[in-house]
Amino acid sequence: MAIPIRLAAMMVLLVTVTAHPHRRHCHMSRYRSLSPSDIRAVRLLHNEHEKSPFSDGIKCQKKMFRHKPSVCDLKASDKQILTLERVTLAVDVLTNMTESPLSEFVSQPLEFFLSLEDDLKHCVYNVTVSYRYINPSFSYNVYFPFQRKSPLYSDSPSQKLMPWLNHLKHFRERVSSQCVKDAVLLSLIQLLIEDVMCWANKE
Repeated sequence: MAIPIRLAAMMVLLVTVTAHPHRRHCHMSRYRSLSPSDIRAVRLLHNEHEKSPFSDGIKCQKKMFRHKPSVCDLKASDKQILTLERVTLAVDVLTNMTESPLSEFVSQPLEFFLSLEDDLKHCVYNVTVSYRYINPSFSYNVYFPFQRKSPLYSDSPSQKLMPWLNHLKHFRERVSSQCVKDAVLLSLIQLLIEDVMCWANKE
């Protein structure tokens, strides 16, 4: 009987551990006042990209964003999910720029957005009690409460949020990789001010 009891104990431990695989405090406060050095680095990358020749960069930037309602008007859990998706897209673009002419300006912004992405994932996991559902209709991960409700945010991503996620998905599918790159680089400052600051300062 010793082996079954031991196995049962291990199974209970495994379930307990895997039920919350990424439990960690959601560090929003560190982004309420961004480092001047990080802001300068992002602004420098933005300005250097503006100097490079591109034809439809402004058009691409306008295509990427939905402007009404403001992201600041979304509820907290929706705001976190949308900010994570936009930051993840920025990380994807910056990661693929290591061989570009702007590579010397990418390092610090990439480090900042990687750290932000990691913190946002923990915030979203806290919102959704660590259950991840990958929607097959999306080309990237979308996080939904599954089976259990969060003690802080009991709702799934709202109907108000879904058009934002669909818009971002369709943008990535319908434009060229260069257009995505232009849009992301031209919107990094907007991402910091509108998305990150609204998320961090309106808990």
